Amino acid sequence: MIAATLFAVLLAVVMRSTQEGVYELQIKNLVGYHSGYLQVQNPAYDSEKTLDNSLLFDSSLEKKIQTISEVTAYTPRIESFVLAASSETTKGIMLTGSDPAKENDLTGLKKRVKEGSYFTKGSDGIMIGKGLARYLKIGINDTLIFYGSGYHASSAVDKYPVVGILEFGSPQLNDNMAYMPLKASQNLFSATDLVTSVAINIENRKALLEVQSTIQSGLDNEVYQVKNWEEMMPELVNQIEGDRSSGVVMLGVLYMIIGFVIYGTLLMMISERLREFSMLVAIGMKNKLLALTLLLECIIMTFIGAVLGGLLSVPLTSWLHNSPIKLEGGAGKAYEQVGFEPVITAITDIGIISSQAWIVAIMSLFLSIYPMIKILRMRALDGMRG
Repeated sequence: MIAATLFAVLLAVVMRSTQEGVYELQIKNLVGYHSGYLQVQNPAYDSEKTLDNSLLFDSSLEKKIQTISEVTAYTPRIESFVLAASSETTKGIMLTGSDPAKENDLTGLKKRVKEGSYFTKGSDGIMIGKGLARYLKIGINDTLIFYGSGYHASSAVDKYPVVGILEFGSPQLNDNMAYMPLKASQNLFSATDLVTSVAINIENRKALLEVQSTIQSGLDNEVYQVKNWEEMMPELVNQIEGDRSSGVVMLGVLYMIIGFVIYGTLLMMISERLREFSMLVAIGMKNKLLALTLLLECIIMTFIGAVLGGLLSVPLTSWLHNSPIKLEGGAGKAYEQVGFEPVITAITDIGIISSQAWIVAIMSLFLSIYPMIKILRMRALDGMRG
């Protein structure tokens, strides 16, 4: 009984922890390593993402952001879709112009350089994702041409040398991203001193809404709008919620299997001790007292199993968190097709451990009702026949 409860809690916790771990990794890859948890934008930029809806990044805005203690890093950016062309092929991509030092502080972009070097302020060198480099069939020191529309419908056409190849955790970023220095991008788009957003990272995600409100309170609402990552990426939120719903179904199937195992264990426990129970009733022990004794026994065993299962899950989920398992082959491709990094990881959350332990414990006690009813109806001769 203890072993059944222990493994039930262990499996349930590992399943939920790995599911939430994959979501955390996806959020970190797309939000923490790219968009930032908050962005300051022009209010019109949300409905029409064009350079005409840019904003002026001046010293007053920068000082306002710097005064917020929860802000760990920020960077001004110009982001726009352009057509990238090599000598053989073309592809529509997202071009990001950013300050190299601030970008690295925000996203740790320098660690993503797998080939070549990190771009520098004042140069024209660009960096592209490895998936994009593979698609365009270009490498370090090759030239990439950008075609796009600049500020107030000006023409944005120029060629730039590739100085670095980046590798992101997210397939979407690998296949569609290019970075260049902010000044070079402002020259390309004829948008001197303008940016489309100021990306911001914060120390504590739980304080997201509070920090958002604090920054917004000191800004002109008609000129600046502060948005959090959930508002900027509703498709990612919907994707996670949809996958989480399917995970709940799988967890329900797991609970069903666990329930049959625990129920079978309880019935076996009663059947194997039926002769013992019949003799106790025969010598005068009341059925109610016997049922109560067995119920207390079940409660103690369930408690021990739930606690041990929760404790054993901690080192397992910690190991998965610190040493993620990278999926290869068909399983890895399946993850990439739905936009997730092909990695199995986990989080160690006391809330998940306690909730799963309580669910399994309550389920075990609920399943013990029928065996208890059987004991209440048992007669002294039932266990002595044969």
